Amino acid sequence: MKCGGKSGSSWKFSAWKAQTPPTAQSCYDRLNFVCKFFGIVPAFSVSPNRADKKWIFQVLNHLIMIASMILYIWITQLTIMETVIQKTKSVIMGRIMESIHSHYGLLILVAMLVGQHLHGKSSKIPALLHLTDCQLKRYGNTVDLNSFYRFMNSCLALSNVMSLVLCSIGFMVLEWKEKLPVPVKQAMIISQYVQISYAVMCLHATLTVATISIRFRALNRLLRMYFPTTPSCGGFLTTTTHTETVICNEKEQLAVLKQIKILHDKLNDVVELVNYCFSVQITFCVGLCFVIGVVCSFGLFRAFIYRNELFYMGVLNFVWYMYYLFFVLFFIAVGSKITREGKRIGVLVHKAINCATSSAVINELNIFSQQLLHRSPVITCGLFVYDWTLLYTMIGATATYLIILIQFDVSFPNLVNVNGTNTATSGV
Repeated sequence: MKCGGKSGSSWKFSAWKAQTPPTAQSCYDRLNFVCKFFGIVPAFSVSPNRADKKWIFQVLNHLIMIASMILYIWITQLTIMETVIQKTKSVIMGRIMESIHSHYGLLILVAMLVGQHLHGKSSKIPALLHLTDCQLKRYGNTVDLNSFYRFMNSCLALSNVMSLVLCSIGFMVLEWKEKLPVPVKQAMIISQYVQISYAVMCLHATLTVATISIRFRALNRLLRMYFPTTPSCGGFLTTTTHTETVICNEKEQLAVLKQIKILHDKLNDVVELVNYCFSVQITFCVGLCFVIGVVCSFGLFRAFIYRNELFYMGVLNFVWYMYYLFFVLFFIAVGSKITREGKRIGVLVHKAINCATSSAVINELNIFSQQLLHRSPVITCGLFVYDWTLLYTMIGATATYLIILIQFDVSFPNLVNVNGTNTATSGV
């Protein structure tokens, strides 16, 4: 697969060299290089023959090692939760905290299994994007991935640092308030690996969606380059940032428009492939974030009301909720951006129809408008669309369930009041 130079395979490790520009494949290789340490993608190269026993043994050995470590952390954290439950003196809080840790451990395991199973399909994404880049470059619209490559590296580094800092703060606070046994300390240190794996898993899906958004934006630029979008242009094509004009004849416009329709259809195929490969993991992340939001808000309420020794725990849990919410918001923002770019190209098409003078061009633009109507890019899991409407729904649902939990918690006397009443009745 060539595009005016080296093949995609020869760029495999170009991401590590400053002399070569990043490509779709090199960006994907950098993500894979990080994901391999956490079992999200196969740690070894996918064998052409899936029946290869050696390859299967290597992959299973790597998965069993990571899954065993995650299960050990999971069981140890549930043991810590038993101590926390006894101190909170709230049955509701305790049971929900257990469900959160169970959901979280299940999320990491499911992400590993789904990522390993669908890696063959997700690995096709950079090849499809590479073909799109070649076609865009052919018509004078080069996709510059330098800024995105720097942004991707910054996100990976920042997420890892943020995970390590929060885990260290939580460890120091618990060590300051409670004398933790040595196995628990070891599990909390290893749990940083799990926290970073969650961040990498979310960034793997988010940055993949962001690469598609860049191509849709480039497609919009290509449409503006060859079709006038303001009535004052006449037969000239102008841009908003340059004063120069480019004259295009009818034949050239029709050829470019045909290619734009094909590229738009191919990019929608990539969007559907992303929805298929990452919908399960992101749905689990959204569900986890919603449950943690309800519980941590409820814990913060109890911390401010009762002002007991677990006040610091309520505040720390709410900070962790902000950490989980950040990755969900990042994915929602990128998914909403793709939807916005898809709607913008429809606006540009109708502006081009108003400014076009050729009946043949107008007819092709109308056909393209129908294509946009029937197939627009949407990031979804099948249950809901990942856009800002989802965030507003989560906020409203969190407030509703928080009120319900507060009412149930206030309705039942806590253990402190029960013990105090029993002591006063016995006359002791």
